[in-house]
Amino acid sequence: MSEEWDWESLTTLSIPSSQLRKHLGRLLGMDAEERNRARGVLYCEVANQGYLYDAAAPCVDIIAEHVESGGGLSSNSVDVLESILNARHPGLNVAIGGVAVDVAEYCRKRILDILPEILRKADGEDIELFREVCFLIPQLADSSQEVIEFLSLSVSRFEGELLRISSEALEEAREVQREGHMP
Repeated sequence: MSEEWDWESLTTLSIPSSQLRKHLGRLLGMDAEERNRARGVLYCEVANQGYLYDAAAPCVDIIAEHVESGGGLSSNSVDVLESILNARHPGLNVAIGGVAVDVAEYCRKRILDILPEILRKADGEDIELFREVCFLIPQLADSSQEVIEFLSLSVSRFEGELLRISSEALEEAREVQREGHMP
């Protein structure tokens, strides 16, 4: 999918959209410092302070393709996905293959597509990844019973900081299921 995007025409906050692939490569790379810097850039450029830019859609695609191909998942990349889900821009569309798609809906669907793999990777061994996944999944709770089951299992087997994080996320996810939106 990511090859179908017209990277030159995408909107970002300030950098040329053609530079996004370089930052995504750093976000998905092995160097922790580079991942952290790339996360900061991508957060600002595609979902700044709750405002969604159309460049978010291909960024989610690149992350999703990386996860689908068995690539590692870091807390930084999950944080970028979470910031994209938090952002809003009603009616924002972008063309893919000549068809206009709603950016927020597209991003949400692609994140849901990789949710099972994200949940498998967030097993509690990496506390930062686990924390970011716990921030991410309550926003998706209305879409999947799988996230509630993941959090329930986490609460039943963790202790200390991991128990606190997963308990708070489970409470939020259940509220989302009841109310239909984030608290």
